Amino acid sequence: ILPYGYNPPPGFCFDQYCDDDPIMDDPRLDEYNVDKKVQSFIDYTLNQAKEYKTKNLIMTMGSDFQYSNANRWYKNLDKLIKYVNAQQAN
Repeated sequence: ILPYGYNPPPGFCFDQYCDDDPIMDDPRLDEYNVDKKVQSFIDYTLNQAKEYKTKNLIMTMGSDFQYSNANRWYKNLDKLIKYVNAQQAN
């Protein structure tokens, strides 16, 4: 059983009907939040991993009617993947 059904982790709903902040990766912006978002996602993943006996996890990222703005979703997911992978490389 997944912790949030197939919804995204808290703070990672990027649909236009969600209140979660998008990933802002321009350091010149006051709303820059890459470091915070990446750490939050990694923390969430590590906590979820404690509940499973496998090295692989499924991270579901959406529910019914949560892709009304798919471009916004995929833009943010691409950023999340990019920055989480970069953090893991370090």
